[in-house]
Amino acid sequence: MQPTLKSGVEDWETLPWKKFRKDVFRLQHRIYKAQQIENYKLVHKLQRLLFNSRAAKFLALRQVRQLHTGKVTAGIEGASKLNKREIFELFKELNNLKGYKHSPLKRVFIPQSNGEKRPLEIPTIKDKAIQCLINYVLEPVYEAYASKGSLGFRPTRSKWDTQKNIFTNLSGHNTNSNKRILKIGIEKCFEKINHEKLISLIKLPVKILKIIRSALKAGVLNKRAITQERTPKGGVVSPLLCNIALHGIEDIWNQPARYFCKKKKEWVIRKSLIIQRGIRYVDDMIFVIDNQENSNELLSKINDFLAERGLNTKETQTQLVKSTEGFNFLGWQFEVKANNVLTCWPSKKNRRQMIGKIKTMMKDSRFTLDQRLNKIKVIYRGWRKYHQYCDLSKVNLWSISDWTYKYVKKLNNKLNKHDRTIAKIKRIKDIHDIFNDHKYPLF
Repeated sequence: MQPTLKSGVEDWETLPWKKFRKDVFRLQHRIYKAQQIENYKLVHKLQRLLFNSRAAKFLALRQVRQLHTGKVTAGIEGASKLNKREIFELFKELNNLKGYKHSPLKRVFIPQSNGEKRPLEIPTIKDKAIQCLINYVLEPVYEAYASKGSLGFRPTRSKWDTQKNIFTNLSGHNTNSNKRILKIGIEKCFEKINHEKLISLIKLPVKILKIIRSALKAGVLNKRAITQERTPKGGVVSPLLCNIALHGIEDIWNQPARYFCKKKKEWVIRKSLIIQRGIRYVDDMIFVIDNQENSNELLSKINDFLAERGLNTKETQTQLVKSTEGFNFLGWQFEVKANNVLTCWPSKKNRRQMIGKIKTMMKDSRFTLDQRLNKIKVIYRGWRKYHQYCDLSKVNLWSISDWTYKYVKKLNNKLNKHDRTIAKIKRIKDIHDIFNDHKYPLF
């Protein structure tokens, strides 16, 4: 039965969300299989079916209203969230997208650690929901041909998979100390992607492709004329579009695996097994190079690939280092020791950011002391969990614990003697619980 606006609050809670997820997944799996056998006619038919399905529309609305990390950020309409009645009104609008045009974007600036500010474009809630729908129909197509070296913003993939791939490339070999790492950074990736090239790489029915083109050309409010060339960063579908645009760059330096044949008494190439030597997380990437290989040849191939898409490498973020010198990637410091053992620990920059967040939160007088301690517990536990596969014994974790203890002691000194004694016992327990009572041990 179709939900009504009058009973919207009750209907939203009783919608069959489990069935919706099953229906969407079933269609996505069929799209994935059809793309694998390159049956594009069937792919487009299933994509239209999924895009127009009731289940996908409700899940998209739920995604942008409740689950998406950007749900609290308002677009140009000034609304960051909708009540349940307004959600059903928006659902009716999604049923009729004839003549739809993407609204201009709201731009906000995010401070960076280097002092610069990164622009972030925020769509309206309706545009977010439509982008989420497009993400549902486009993602299974990309997953059907995505490379093993592409790990950013993909289902069932994480930064830990990136860490694992680096260990696979650099651990357990006698030649690790001779290998080099080429770290690549792309200059203003989202701002300079060639839209026509990107559109040519996207496999969608014409009507849905027009919506993508409208989103790319939406521009920023009051600056539309000079911002139509960039790809919005704050959109739900933006990471997927970036993955599609850069697909293949991580495979430029792959090579077939070799094994030693005892009968022939020589090394034989095994073409069926490829060694993944490029690892990409959205627009950050590294390549593993043997000592005798020409790094300039690889860099030339990368530049040619990027030039086709209107991009180029960023010199300040592009560097070639020996594996024994160590390199930073995604907040981790990797280094091969003299005995060919690869070690990994949190980078200095990453640790300083965590400490900065904790100190800022502890000094925030808008919250009570207990609230501040609860918030830094979330910050520190999240940081520990992210680095759970690292050697944390290489990092000084005592200093921030000691600073927090002394800061809380300073605040409690204003209490009377009896309350100060009680607060001291509680303070020791609380800070021990934050910084020491965790399940991820040092190793």
